[in-house]
Amino acid sequence: MKVILLKDVENLGEEGEMKSVADGYGRNFLIPRGFAILFSKDGLNLIEQRKTKIEARKEEKRKEAMGLKDKLQGLNLVISMPAGENGKLFGAVTNGVISEQLLKHGVTMDRRHISLPGNAIKMVGVYDARIRVLEREFATVKVEVKALEA
Repeated sequence: MKVILLKDVENLGEEGEMKSVADGYGRNFLIPRGFAILFSKDGLNLIEQRKTKIEARKEEKRKEAMGLKDKLQGLNLVISMPAGENGKLFGAVTNGVISEQLLKHGVTMDRRHISLPGNAIKMVGVYDARIRVLEREFATVKVEVKALEA
C-alpha cells in the first residue's frame, strides 16, 4: 500500500514523503491516527500545496537539532555510583540514568535516543554515549563513571 505521510513517523519517514507500507500498518495505524493518507492525485495535490510550509518546518527541525548537537558535544557527565574494590558497579548506568543527568543540564532527551556501549555501563571509567538528535544525526557525550566515596 502506498501512503503519503502527513506527519513525521519515527523509523518510517518525514512529513510529505511517499512510502510503501504493509496494508495492515497503513489501514490500521497510519491512516486512522492521521499520520498518512492513501496515495492518490488528490493527496499529491494536497502535499504540493503544503510544500513550502513542510520545508520550513523541516529546516526549523534541522536547526534545532544542530543547536542541540552542538550543546551536547561539549558536555561531560560525571556519575558517581557505589562500586566494589575492583571497580565493578553495584548496579549499572543505563540510558535512563544518562537521560536524568542530561535533564539536570537542561537537556530533555528520550532515553530511547541514547545508546551506550554494551547497553549499560557496569564498570568505573570513561565512556562515550551516542545520542540521536535527528534521524541520521548523532552527538557524542563523554560519561565519566566514578566510584561513590563513602
